Formats: sequence, C-alpha cells, structure tokens
Amino acid sequence: MRKTFLLIAMAALLAAGCSADKGAGAAKAGGSLKGAGGVALDGKEVSIAGVTVKAPGVWKDLGPSGMRAASYAYGPAKGDADSATVAVFYFGKQGGGAIEANFDRWLGQMAMPDGGDPRTAAKRADGTADGMPFHHMEVAGSYNGAAMGGGMGGGGGGARAGYFMSAAVLEGPEGSVFFKLTGPEKTAREMNNAFLVMLQAARKAP
Repeated sequence: MRKTFLLIAMAALLAAGCSADKGAGAAKAGGSLKGAGGVALDGKEVSIAGVTVKAPGVWKDLGPSGMRAASYAYGPAKGDADSATVAVFYFGKQGGGAIEANFDRWLGQMAMPDGGDPRTAAKRADGTADGMPFHHMEVAGSYNGAAMGGGMGGGGGGARAGYFMSAAVLEGPEGSVFFKLTGPEKTAREMNNAFLVMLQAARKAP
C-alpha cells in the first residue's frame, strides 16, 4: 500500500513539473500574459542585463532616468494621495552589491508602527523565472527614502507613514537586476500583485 502511494506521489510531482515547463514556454512566447487576478502584461517590453520584462499596460511607463534602467507608476488608488512606483536598476555584471546588503539597506528605510525591526517583520521568498533565481522581500510601515540618500537607496522627503515596500533581486545572465516598489500601502499592494506577476514572467533575452 505504501509503495502504491509513493508511486502516485511521484507521478503527481512529474505532472506538476511538466505543467511548469509548459508555463515557462508560454512566457517565452511573448504576447499578452495574464497572471493572478487577471493581470495583463501588455505593456512595452524592456531588456536589461540579458533579462526581458513586460509591465502591465495600466502602469505609466516613465522610462529610464539617471540610475534607473526603467521606472513605472500606478495609481493612486481611491483614498491614497500618491501613486506607487517601481524602479529598476542595473549596475553592470559585478555592480550593485550583494543581495543581502541591498535588502538590509532597503529595510533600513522602513520603520514599524510598534517599534519592531523591519528586518524581522519582512516577508521573504525565493523563486526562479526562466531558470534565473530571484529573491523577494516585502514589508509595510513608515518609509523614509531619504534616510539612505538618493539613487537606488531611496528618494526624497521625510518619513511617510502607511507605506509598503516590495523589492526583488533577479540574477540575470549579465548580472543582478534590482527592482524596488514603494508607495502608499493600498496603492502599492495593488501594484504589487502585478509586480510579482511581471517578475515571475521575466525571461532571458533572445
């Protein structure tokens, strides 16, 4: 009986692997991709460091600027005063620093309402997109982009309560690509759903 159960379990795992392969093939095919919640990745394709990503068409494409290889804005959602943004950075094959160092710096821009440590409160996950490892973290709290200076570290202005941050490092063929989403919590969480779909659908540039 136990042997039969193991055989059934192995068959299920193999079937799941085949389904994942088919999904990856669909992502490579291009076109309009749909993810969780009916997200349509129908915006302009962008290739960075050997990685191709396509954002949702409902995002405003702000293009590259300064240190940003690409940037997008969304919202604001009803009840929020500001939009949320996604900034994408690339600093060359060996540039940008270690993954954990970047996460530590970004989390240092957040403060928890209860005075806790954002590094402990943050949710973390790892995954792959077209065979490329990515590392993701997210946390809600007060955001002070100016705390770590400009550039990839932050932004301008003082601490802003009720914010949400979602960030990822994708290990591309030509080096790490850094993604950082910040904004008022309601708007940023809406944007985050599409952001995760975009990240998971990333593929190696032809």
